[in-house]
Amino acid sequence: MTAPDPEEKPTAPVHGASPVGSVDKALILLEILAGAGPEGMTLRDIAEAGGLNKASVHRLLRALMHRGFAEQSARDQRYRLGTAPLGLAQAYGTGENLPTLFAPALASISQRSQELVHLGQMDGTRVLYLDKVEPERTLRVWSRVGSRAPAARTAMGRAMLAADGARGDALTAYAQATEGGADEAGSVISLQHLTEVVDEAARRGWSTEIEENEPGIACVGVALTRTGGRSVAVSVTGPLERMGAARRKEVGALLREELSRLAPAGFELAR
Repeated sequence: MTAPDPEEKPTAPVHGASPVGSVDKALILLEILAGAGPEGMTLRDIAEAGGLNKASVHRLLRALMHRGFAEQSARDQRYRLGTAPLGLAQAYGTGENLPTLFAPALASISQRSQELVHLGQMDGTRVLYLDKVEPERTLRVWSRVGSRAPAARTAMGRAMLAADGARGDALTAYAQATEGGADEAGSVISLQHLTEVVDEAARRGWSTEIEENEPGIACVGVALTRTGGRSVAVSVTGPLERMGAARRKEVGALLREELSRLAPAGFELAR
């Protein structure tokens, strides 16, 4: 495949040098990948098209892959545009406000469970925390709206992987994303374990995570799908002493009951 010429691509007007060179280079790579289409491009062709050295391009591509803006085929090692740009375009085009839409459901679930409730959506191999409702009783759990955690070790991520039909090799990248540095707490999740918990979530309609994201804490999650848009998930989080096996099953049923009643129009519980 002949590498596309970036000079021929329509771009926004450029006035002088970019104030942040690395960001400018990353945006150039996104434009190149967008023009390459589903066939993708080799590292060498991308570097030539962007007028950059291969080492710099490789680093930038790894950063783009980390956030879901690029992906690499395991079969031919070619790079393609990831799904994150599509998500941005959909969010911009629809002007949706998921926290507002799900506010009644989250409030009801928190009131009935008396536990912490989260709303999340996939962002590459991670879950982006969109909103949370805290219970009246104190619960020390690390979470922040706008933060991200590896999908493989969260109940919300596992529920969405099950709902979206991710199976087998498609789960590899999610398992590998748990192999973070020393600054990232949480368990390293093997592909075998991830496969088992995703299959289990698909069978019963709700997922679990027990002390894999934070010591002493357990979560239950349920995913919702929609036509033409990305899945979302809602989870209930509590201390393990209150979230034993029987309680987790009860919470799974509660989540499905409340979301079937109060989920916004267009969202359906994952089967």
